[in-house]
Amino acid sequence: MNTVSIKWVLTIAVIFGSCAFAQQSARLGDNAALRYWAAFSEMQDAGISAQQAKELNSILDGTAPYKDLTYKNFIERNLPALNVMARGTALTNCNWGLDYELRDQTPVEYARKSLELGRLNVLYAFHLSINGDKDGSVRTLAAGVRFSRDVAAGGSLFAAIVAKDLLANHFRAIEGLSRLAQFSSPERVQLQKVVAQLGPFSLDWEAAINRELNSLDRPDWHSSLQGIARNYAAALNNSSALPDLEQTLASAPQDLRDVIPSPKRVLEEKQDLENQLQRIRLLLK
Repeated sequence: MNTVSIKWVLTIAVIFGSCAFAQQSARLGDNAALRYWAAFSEMQDAGISAQQAKELNSILDGTAPYKDLTYKNFIERNLPALNVMARGTALTNCNWGLDYELRDQTPVEYARKSLELGRLNVLYAFHLSINGDKDGSVRTLAAGVRFSRDVAAGGSLFAAIVAKDLLANHFRAIEGLSRLAQFSSPERVQLQKVVAQLGPFSLDWEAAINRELNSLDRPDWHSSLQGIARNYAAALNNSSALPDLEQTLASAPQDLRDVIPSPKRVLEEKQDLENQLQRIRLLLK
C-alpha cells in the first residue's frame, strides 16, 4: 500500500471514529438519568424527616393546609436541583446504569434520592400555585409525573415502590390543586397528556419482581425461584392466581421464603396505583 493509500485509510478511520464518538456522546447526553444524578448533587438539605413526610401527606390528602412560609426557603435553596430534574424529564431515555451482576448488592441510593427530589417537586408545585403561577405549577406537576415514572426504569421492586409513592403524591397534588384553583383547558390538556403517557398500569411490576428474584438466585434456590417467578407473574396479571403463588412459596426453603417480597403487599401496591390512576384520569376529563 503506498503512502497516499495509507493516509486515505487513516483519514477514513479518524472520520468514522469521530462520528462514532459523537454518536456515543449524543446517546449519553440523551439519558435522563444523567440529569437526575446531576440534580441529586444540587440538592441542599433535601432529606425530609418522617414527621415532615407525615405533614406533607396531610397536605396532599387535603387534611392540612400548605404553609408557604414553612417551605419557601427550603424550596428556593433547591431550585437548581428541581430545574435540572425538569430538564431531564424532557428526554425519552432513562438508563440508571445499574449493574445487576452485583445481585443483592446493587446500589439503590438513587431511589432514595429520587424520593427526596420528588417530594421536593410536589412542594414546589404548591409553592408556585399559592404564589399565583398556576401555569408553572402545572408544568412542575407534569415534570414530576414523568420523573416518578423514570425512577422505576430498569429498577428493582424497591425502585418501583418509590416510583409508585411519588406518582401517588403527584396525583394527590393534582387533585388538591384542582380544588384550590380550577385548571384552564390548556393546563388540563397538559396534565391529561402526561398521565396518558403512563399507559394502563404506569409501572412494569412484573419486570421489577423478576429483577428482584434474579438478584436472589443461587444454585440451591434456582429451581424454587423459577416456580416462584412463574407464579408471581401470573398473580400480577390476575390476582386470582395468588393462592397458587402462596402454595409455591410454602413449599420453598424457609431461608428463601424469608427474603421473597410479600405477594399480598406487592399486589396491594399495584392495585392502589391503578385505582389512583383511574381516579386522576376521571378528574382530568
